[in-house]
Amino acid sequence: MLDILLSRLAQLVVVLVGVSFLTFFMLNLLPGDPAVATLGDDATPEALASFRAEHDLDRPVLTRYLTWAGGAVTGDLGQSYRNDRDVLDTIVDRVPVSLELVVIAQVISLALAIPAALLAVWKRNTIVDRALSMSAFAGLSIPSFLLAFLLILVFAVQLNWLPASGFTRISEGFGDNLRTALLPALTLSLSQYSVYMRLLRSEMIETLGNEYITTAYGKGLGVRRILVRHVMRNSLFSMITVIGVNIGVLLGGAVITESIFAIPGIGRLLIDSISQRDLMMVQGVVLFVAVTYVVINLLVDLSYTLLDPRIRHGSRAE
Repeated sequence: MLDILLSRLAQLVVVLVGVSFLTFFMLNLLPGDPAVATLGDDATPEALASFRAEHDLDRPVLTRYLTWAGGAVTGDLGQSYRNDRDVLDTIVDRVPVSLELVVIAQVISLALAIPAALLAVWKRNTIVDRALSMSAFAGLSIPSFLLAFLLILVFAVQLNWLPASGFTRISEGFGDNLRTALLPALTLSLSQYSVYMRLLRSEMIETLGNEYITTAYGKGLGVRRILVRHVMRNSLFSMITVIGVNIGVLLGGAVITESIFAIPGIGRLLIDSISQRDLMMVQGVVLFVAVTYVVINLLVDLSYTLLDPRIRHGSRAE
């Protein structure tokens, strides 16, 4: 167990160093001057020079990266070029918004995918199975921006049930918070539903071929009982990795959805910072997303080790 943990931590460090290094240098290859983007085209040469000196933009890229990396180790991700606000404080302020959308999206997608997969396996090779499989393919085929506009058209414009944009934090009212979070969460959940439904259906069909399932049938257990208590329970284990990875991906990858619905989350912060050439903010957001992704993967690996004794025994044997 300790060997696995140390190995994963070493991989985590390598990934974070690589991601931060590549991101920093690629950002500096983008066209445009952060000083001009921040101060405007009418800024005097003296003001531009002062801005570059204040933010170390007049120093070599490698020197700036090493300085930034040294601060990042201690939790100092620098200051925003736009408003001089601490980058880490800004990220911490935006994380709860994105995290709430991700959690709601995961709950919705799992609530739809699990019964759909159960029904598809129960009615395998029937029109019900084919219809549910087509719904999963459709979920993967529809672009998120198109789905977002369709949901806005139906629920905000036609029915006037939910707001088309904006976000109310949960501290300002639970009801309003849920109303503003529902449409973007639904947008994020469709593709997740498709992935979970197809994976769970495939895993359940594979599990049905195991000997202990044949034994359960031989004992006279009903089909529904076998599917729910034996097949689904064992098949859900394989979804741990996918769920963990998707949480990390969605937390920083919901750029389009957050932009369409004007959600002040991590994705919106990233796209705004890129357009404003706020390199410190972009670098901080990318590092945060990378840390989240690799930490979640580490936790998933450890959970596998704890839940499956064969992994522990295999590592000891080696």
